[in-house]
This record gives sequence, C-alpha cells and structure tokens, in this order.
Amino acid sequence: MKRKLTRILLAAGAILVLSLCLPWTLIGKSPDLNTVRKYVPDAPVKTPEGNEWTFSADRVVGDHTSEYVEAFGNCSLSLGEDQLRADFVRYYQATGWVFLKGNIRAHWGGDFLQADEGEFDLNNMTGWLKNGKLFMAKPHIYVEAERVGKAVGDSYTFKNAKVTSCSGDKPAWSVTSEEGDVSLDGRVHLYRSAFRVKDVPVFYWPYMVLPGKMERQSGFLMPYVSSSKKLGMQINMPYYWVINDEMDATFYQNFMSKRGYMQGIEFRHTEDASSKGVWQVDIMSDNRRAASESDEWDDYNDDGLTRSNRSRWWLRSKYDGWLGSPEWKIKLDLDLVSDQNYLRDFQDGPNGFEKTRENFLEAFGRDIENQDSLNRYSTAYVSRSWDRFGVVGMAQYDENLQFMNGNGKSSENDTVQTLPELDAFAFQQSLFGSGLEASFETKYNYFHREYGNSGHRFRATPELKLPLKSDVLTVIPSLSVDHTSYNLTQHEDTGDIDIIGTGGREDVIDTSKIKDGFQSRTTWAGGFTAFSEMSRTFALTGETRPEPSLAGTSRWAMLKHSITPRVEYSYSPYVTGQDSLPYFDSLDRLEGRNKVTYSLTNVLDRRRDSVVLSPGEDGEPVASVAKDYLDFLLFRLEQSYDLREANRNDERGEYERRPFSDFMAELKIKPTNYIDVLTRNWFSPYLGDMTQSETSVRLYKKGLGEFSVGYDYLEAVDEYLRTRDDPMSIVFLEGSLELSEAFTLGAKYRHDFNSERDLERTIKLNWAGECYTLYFAFTQKPNDNRFVFGFDLLNF
Repeated sequence: MKRKLTRILLAAGAILVLSLCLPWTLIGKSPDLNTVRKYVPDAPVKTPEGNEWTFSADRVVGDHTSEYVEAFGNCSLSLGEDQLRADFVRYYQATGWVFLKGNIRAHWGGDFLQADEGEFDLNNMTGWLKNGKLFMAKPHIYVEAERVGKAVGDSYTFKNAKVTSCSGDKPAWSVTSEEGDVSLDGRVHLYRSAFRVKDVPVFYWPYMVLPGKMERQSGFLMPYVSSSKKLGMQINMPYYWVINDEMDATFYQNFMSKRGYMQGIEFRHTEDASSKGVWQVDIMSDNRRAASESDEWDDYNDDGLTRSNRSRWWLRSKYDGWLGSPEWKIKLDLDLVSDQNYLRDFQDGPNGFEKTRENFLEAFGRDIENQDSLNRYSTAYVSRSWDRFGVVGMAQYDENLQFMNGNGKSSENDTVQTLPELDAFAFQQSLFGSGLEASFETKYNYFHREYGNSGHRFRATPELKLPLKSDVLTVIPSLSVDHTSYNLTQHEDTGDIDIIGTGGREDVIDTSKIKDGFQSRTTWAGGFTAFSEMSRTFALTGETRPEPSLAGTSRWAMLKHSITPRVEYSYSPYVTGQDSLPYFDSLDRLEGRNKVTYSLTNVLDRRRDSVVLSPGEDGEPVASVAKDYLDFLLFRLEQSYDLREANRNDERGEYERRPFSDFMAELKIKPTNYIDVLTRNWFSPYLGDMTQSETSVRLYKKGLGEFSVGYDYLEAVDEYLRTRDDPMSIVFLEGSLELSEAFTLGAKYRHDFNSERDLERTIKLNWAGECYTLYFAFTQKPNDNRFVFGFDLLNF
C-alpha cells in the first residue's frame, strides 16, 4: 500500500512539473518562420500526410484542446500546391473553417486570389473574399469584385465586379457586372453588364457569356465587318455550337446592306483518326439580279451569260472516311452552286470562296475549281489497295453552269456525267523472276448525257518493262497495249461538238459519223528511258571536332555535285477510223506519237556539321557532331523533238514545221531558312523569245517579316502543235513587316501589263496587344473596293 501511494505521488509530481514548465517552454521558444505545427486533437505530433493541411506562422495562440487556434504574422496554410497566406488567421479545428484577414494571398487549384478579408472551409474548398481579386490561369481571366465566392470545384461567384483578360489597373478592355459567376466549364456569366474600353462604357448588355477554358465552347465568334461596292455594309455574326467531342457546327448570320441576308451553316465531324468531314451551305434571296448581260458588273459581262435568279446558294463539302473497314477508303468532294457569278460575288469573309478554298486545302489537301469556272465537279471515291493490286470506284457529277437560270436549254445539255468509273490495277512487279516487270490496269466507265450519246466504255492497258542496269547507265525499254471497247445505250446525232485538243488547238467532233452499238479499238505504244548519274564530293572544311567549347556552332562541311542526263523516247502509231467511235473525253481520240525528250539536271547537296551537347553517363555534358543534308540548288534543262512534226505534210501552207519544243530552264534555290527561289522559263527556238515564265522569290525571317515577288507570263502562240489565245503578263508583290512586337504592316499588289490595270491593291494593319488584336484591311479590285475591320479579344 505504501509503495502504491509512493508511485501515485511520483506520477502526480511529474504531471505537475510538466504542467508548470510547459507554458515557459512555449514562451521561451524563439519563433521559427519555417516551422510547421500540426494540430490534431487527441493525437501526437507527426509528419503531415499528403491529404492534410499544414500550418505555420510567426506567433500562434492556442493548442489542440482549444476551439480555435489564432496565428499572427506570415500565416500560411498549405495542402500540396494549394496555399493560403494572410497577416491573421483563425482556424476552427472541429469544423475545418478558417478566417483570414489582412493581405490575403491564395493559390488554389492553379488560380490566384487576393483580398482584404475572407473565410474558407478547408474540407470542401469553399469560401468567400471581401474586396477580392481573382486570376484564373485557365481561361486567363482577371476578376476584381466587392465580394468573391468560391463554390465546390473551380467555380466562383462575384458581385460588383470587373472582368478582363488584360493586366493593369486600367485595362484596355473590361466588362463590369453587378453579378456574375464562373462555371465549372470555365464560362463567365455576367448579369447587367457593360463593355468598357479603358474604363469608358461602350455598350450595355443585360446578360453576357464569355467562353473560358481552352476546350471548345458554344457561343458567338468575333464578327466580320466590311464595306464594299458590290455588297454594301456587311456584318457576319458566326455562332459556334459544340455538339459533342466529335462534332461541331458554325451558323453564319450574314447581313449585307445591298444584297440582303444570307444564312450559312458549316458542320464538321471527325469520328476517328481516319474519318473527318466538312459540310457547308449558304443560301439567300438576293436584292440584285442581272436579267441581261449589261446588268452585270463590268468584269462579268464577257461570258455571254445572264443571272435572272434571286435565290442563290452554294453547297460544298469534303469528306475522308472508310466503308466497313479502314482499308476501304472513301473520299467525297461536293461542289454545287446556284449560278456562274455566285463565287465571284461572295469571295471574301469567313464563309466566302477564298476562305473555303483555304480550309479545304489545309484540312484535306484537295482543291476546288476556281471562282470563274463554269463547271463545278462533285466526286465520290472508294478505294482499296493490297500489296500488289488495287481497286478504285468513282462517280462524278459535272454541274455545267451554262445551262442554268435560263441560259442554255436544259434539253440540249450535252454535259458528260461519269456514273460510275471502276478501276482495277496491278502495280509494277517482277514477272516470274525473269527480269521483266509488268503492270496492268483496267477501267470501266458508264457515261451519261441528257442530250447526245451515252454508253459503256472498257479499257485495258497492260505494260511490260525490262530494266537494264550497268555501273554508268540505266536503260528501261517499255511496251504497252491499249484496248478499248464501246457499247452505246443512247445514240443521238447532235451535230458538231467543239473540243480542245492536244496543245490547246480547237477541234470538232462530227457526231453524225459516230456509229451505234458495239465497237472497239486496239493500239500499242513503246519507248525507252535512259539515264545516268555522275557525282563528285568536295570537302569544304576539315573534320569537325566534337568539343564542348564549339557547342551550338555549325558549318558546311561537304558539297556534292550531281549531274543526271536523261533521254526518253515514246512512240505510238496513228490510229485510223476513230471518227466512228463515241466521244466522251480525250482518251477517245488518240493521236500518234513519235517524240524524244532530253534533259540535264544539276543538283548541289550540302552536308552541315553541328556540334551538340547531350548528357553523358556521369551526368556531365558530352559533345557530338550531328550531320544533316539539304539539296539547296537544282538546275534543269529540258527540250523535246517531235519526229512526226518534222515529217508533217498537213497544213504546210499555214503552219511551218516546228519539231523542236520550247527550251525549258528550271532553277530552285534554298540555301538557308530565309530564302526560296523558284523560276521556270520556256524559250522558243523559232520565235527567239520567251513564251512562258513562272518565277517567285520569297524572303522571310522570324521577328522581321517576309516579302514575296513573282511574275507569271504567257505569250500568245499559234502553231500546228499548240495554240494559246489568251496572253498573260502579271506581276505580284506581297509582304508583311513586323514593325514592333505588337504592330504588323502588310501589303499586296497585282498588276496586269496586258490590260494595263491593277488587279489588286491591298494594305493590312494588325495591332496585337496583350489581350486583344485589332486588324484593318483595304482592298481595291476592278469594280470593287472593300474595307474590313475586326477585333479579337484574346483567350475569348
């Protein structure tokens, strides 16, 4: 009993001593700004876990038995990357609620908050801020409000707020709102709001929604505003609709003061990596029409066609996909328009011809006919390829605009429709290991006309080649057979059909000579290709040493000069009796061929050595030499000699013999990443002058701008082998200059020397601020002047 009493007294004494010493221990300990104290009721101090808040301050009052803990000076609460900082913090341990005051700074889920006073529930990350400022990194939004509330997730509410994506006390633009919220998808909803420029109100709106995060979101896009002589004042208001992850659409509300209202719809979808499609249609009732050719614009009235229709539309599409299996590929091109002038009238804007063409080329790599073409083609393809064989199916509809809107009689529309075309082919491959190589192609077509002959055509073209190679020369002789069969389903004498033959010469098909029923034609062709390649390599410098001190340097180390002479000869006999065959395309009137073509190609290829650093096994950088190659110069000369023309007796009185073709010289230069030069020029040995030229030079440098100049030239020619009635001599200049990081000046100029008039004069100004872009363009074209003005609020 005595021992038991002694143990009790010793324990009580120890507790008393610890109780008396503990306050002195707390008071006497120097504050450590980096010390983290963890308060957990009825639990010993331990290292905080990843899902627990840690707390530090200059001075703390309270302990784990208190209802709350108060901290003063450099107070910090942190959980992972989330942090709360303030001058004063009161933490309620039972509820996890915290009150903050004075110089509040918070980093919460990637967002930054600042306020004078606030409260937060640390359990569900909710709370409020008084006189708060909020920056949401996604979607880069600044909010300054009298009161900011944070709900569950990354959503906020605010009152009497200013919202902008610009930094600074006086932002370039902002929206003030009595109330608002930021939803989980990043949308900013504003009620009773005003849009301001430099704090000056521009317009008021009862309700406004701004898109937020980088994900696609439905809403109005930036308007397209312009003014032109042909269309008047134009405002195009696109609305973007996110249907789901694989589909979206844009609705174009296009108002034109001189032409009326146009409604446009663009639907896009991509189901998988092998499937994508764009479907677009515009429709309107035009205030203007041209019942006679004199009512048309001056640059339209040379086609002999009128436009009496007011209902105008354009339907176009591109689609890539597969049928049943990804091996069976599908391609669809759709292009249907109401009249021959629609695409010339509506070239510009977000749903105009130029933008549509640009989008199709970028997304699908396939073009559409130019805006002046009187034939619009809609084509569907399905194809499948194996290792040695392949099949292709095609159907094509040719919309001939010369037979629409009361111009040509639809009953006399002799346009050929291909419905369908079926191809089967065997790729070139070795034949029984004999050295011979064979290929084979068959093609079936059904051609339909509303007026004229319709029927079937089957064509088979097997070909044999025998490559013969030596150390200095390669010769590849070839022999092919061309068999074609016809069977008409509709036979009709429609008189003469005017066609454009080989070389651009006009020819006539007399349909009265075409026979009905089954017919066939068989011919052959032969020839050879011979070429050689000679090269020499020159060392420009010594061996590049992989030294760390040379890291980042590069130099041309080797230069290779290659010369390739090539001769090609082709022969096919003149085929008689073709006048009785149906005519659907140029394959139905084969011309004899006896021509040799010779060329000489020079190529300069450089090897560049660059010293680069990479981490070694011990962590120290190791230098090595990286090599890259570039064909920076190509120079090619080519000419042909036509033996049939050299012995021709037909029309000698009108056309002298000219068996030599134009002499073509081609030059490509790209020595660095700053310059591109391409020029092709054709010179006639008989005219002693240039007959055709295509030249372009492009200079560009990042941070400075780019400049392009080009010249296209065609000389009118009237020879037996070729005819060209429309000469061309057009120069174009285009450039952009980055005057500063924000300001870019651009210009474009095109001039036609034959008509002695400017085809286009354009000037563009672009100002890119921190949170907005302003752009202005003025374009002058024959019979039209256009102003375009727009703005873009970045990140919205």
